[in-house]
Amino acid sequence: MAGCIVVGVDGSRDADAALRWAAGQAWLRRDRLEAILAWTPDDCPREVLDRAYAPGPHTIEGTALALLRECVQRAQDPRRPVPVTERAVYADAVEALLSAGAGANMIVVGYRGASRLRRYLVGSVSAACLHQATRPVVVVRADGRTAEDDDSGRPVLVGVDGSAASLAALRWAAEQAALHAAPLRVVHAWQPAPLLHPGHRGARDRAALEQAAHAVLDDCVTRGLANRGPTNRGLANSGLANRGPADRTDVSLDTRLALGGPAQSLLAAAADARLLVLGARGHGGFTGLLLGSVAHQCVHHARCPVAVIPDPIR
Repeated sequence: MAGCIVVGVDGSRDADAALRWAAGQAWLRRDRLEAILAWTPDDCPREVLDRAYAPGPHTIEGTALALLRECVQRAQDPRRPVPVTERAVYADAVEALLSAGAGANMIVVGYRGASRLRRYLVGSVSAACLHQATRPVVVVRADGRTAEDDDSGRPVLVGVDGSAASLAALRWAAEQAALHAAPLRVVHAWQPAPLLHPGHRGARDRAALEQAAHAVLDDCVTRGLANRGPTNRGLANSGLANRGPADRTDVSLDTRLALGGPAQSLLAAAADARLLVLGARGHGGFTGLLLGSVAHQCVHHARCPVAVIPDPIR
């Protein structure tokens, strides 16, 4: 049974890029696309207001629906048709997306919006969705790499640290790699402890920490990709048989240790990635936070789309 992908639309360049990315995903997954343009009198997309108050018989409701239809039409690829439900709703944008996305396969949003209020609060809709959604959220930039770029050989990248959230991210990333017939790159970042013991003992301590990091990476791959076939070059049985036109079972797995901080390491590794996938909160964050600092930094600085996966996906 086909699922649903919810995407936010407001006429901005980032939202248009998100809509194109979501349409491509819907085609691959054979999902339905639900495009939502939400507005209130105090928070309305700039282009809707500009058109509604232009000379002529316009209403905000009619203008919002017309803009939504134009955006959907621009984003659709006639070679990859997908069923689309267009909804222009009188509601707060975050509330509308979270409500529609509660049972969706994912929520897709642009990095920056185009409302007169939210343009001063960088990424406020995307940030709110990331913090509150119980489904995967993908953030797309217009100035980054998207599905329209040459994707040949570009990997799906996922960061792991042994946390339950990172394992959920790894499983989701494996499905994405299978859908796109792309390599799956799994990265674990580690840092040596401060040099407290000079000489040979310090070298032994560093070697022990590196060995422990290898063990964490291997354990994540073993647990995260259990029941998905070999956990080396040639990942099989991705669990997506008969799901979409690009289904493959021969995903190439590339595991890497990165020396450095998690966010810095992942951003460097994502330089050639088609998608960066992260858990909402890993071991490095405080348990009271809904979104870890690593995910926050990557969403704000990665050039490729970034998917943040809650744990568990509910």
